[in-house]
Amino acid sequence: MGSKINIYLYTVILLLITLISSCNRDPNIYKVEGKLANAEAGHFYASYERGDSVHVTTITIDKNGEFSFEGEIDTLTVMSLYFNENIKNTFILVDKGWDVKIEGDLLYTDLIDVKGGSVNDDLTSFKNKNSELLKSRADILMSTGGSNTNNDSLPVKDYVVELKNINFELSNIAAAYIKANPDKIASVMLINNFFKDESALPRLDENLALLKGKAIDFPLTAELKKFRDKVKASSVGTYAPHFSLTNIQGKNIQLTDFRGKYLLLAFVSTTCDICKDEKKDAIAIYNELKKQKKNIEFVTIVKDIEQKPLDDNISDSIKWNIIPVNGGWGAKTFDTYYIREIPYNILISPTGYILERDLRISALPGKLKELELSNQK
Repeated sequence: MGSKINIYLYTVILLLITLISSCNRDPNIYKVEGKLANAEAGHFYASYERGDSVHVTTITIDKNGEFSFEGEIDTLTVMSLYFNENIKNTFILVDKGWDVKIEGDLLYTDLIDVKGGSVNDDLTSFKNKNSELLKSRADILMSTGGSNTNNDSLPVKDYVVELKNINFELSNIAAAYIKANPDKIASVMLINNFFKDESALPRLDENLALLKGKAIDFPLTAELKKFRDKVKASSVGTYAPHFSLTNIQGKNIQLTDFRGKYLLLAFVSTTCDICKDEKKDAIAIYNELKKQKKNIEFVTIVKDIEQKPLDDNISDSIKWNIIPVNGGWGAKTFDTYYIREIPYNILISPTGYILERDLRISALPGKLKELELSNQK
C-alpha cells in the first residue's frame, strides 16, 4: 500500500514540475529539436526573414545527428534549414510557443517528419500519404545527379520521362489538396513547392485564386502573387518591357530602336564559361543571317562586369550592341525580364511582343523561317 502511495505522489510531483516549467516559459519562445541521419557536418544553418532582414543562425548538430535550438519570434514564420555544406535543405514553420520536432534522413529531405504546430503537422501528413512518389522522385534525382550512372537500370531518357510523370502526379495531388483546403497555410506552402515555376504560371494563378481566409493573409501568398506578376510581365505573348541602356560605345540603346525588326535579346555574364562557348555560335549565326538579309538584330546584355570587365577588343568580333550592366542578378533588366539562368535568349517581334523565351541560339534560324512561313499564310 505504501509503495502505491509513493508512486502516486511521485507522479503528482512530476506533473507539478512540468506545469510550473510551462508556466514560466516565455510565450514568444519557439523550440526546435530533432535527429537526422546522414548529417555530414557538425553544424547547419537556420535562416528566416523578418521584415527586410534575413536572420541566419549556426546550429550545432552532434555525431548522432541530434540537435536542439530555440528563439524568440512574434508571428508564424517559414524557416529554411541548410545541411551538409548547404547541399541538403528543408524547411519548417515556427511560431511563438511551438515545440517542433524533426526526424528523418537527409538523403530524403522531402520525407523528413516535422511535427509540432498545425502547419507542420498538415505538411507531414501530406508527405506521409505520398511517401512512395516522393521517395521515387528523390531516388531518381540522386541517381541522375551522380557522376556515374552505369549501374542504373534505366537509360537517362527514361529517367527524364519518369521524373516528369512523378512531378505531374504530385502536382495534381497538391492541387486537389489546395482545392479541398483553401484556408490552410499548408496549401500556400504546397503552391510554393509545386507551382512556383515559370512553366507552371497558369496553374500558379489558378491555385492562388482558390485561397481563402488566413491562407490569403499569410505573407508567402503575397510573395507568390508578386512572383506571378513579375513573370507575367515578361512572359510569351506580352509586350516586352521597355529598357534604355548605354552600350560599350557610350550610345543610348532603347527597345523601341528595334521596332520593325525581330530582336534577339541575349543575357550573359563575363564570368560564364558556357556563355563564352556559345559566343562563337552566336557570331556565326548572326553573320549568316545578315548575309541572308534577315530582318533581325541582336542585343547582348552582360552582367558581372564588376567582377570581370569586358575585353577591350570584344567589338572586333561582335558586331551587334553589347550593353554592360551593374548589379549582377539584381541588375534591373535581368530582374524585369525575370532572368534566372544564363545564357538566356528572348526573341521579340517587330511589333515589340515576346515571341519566345529561353530560345537556343542554334534554334534561331529555324524559328525565323517558321515565323516567315506563318506570316506568308
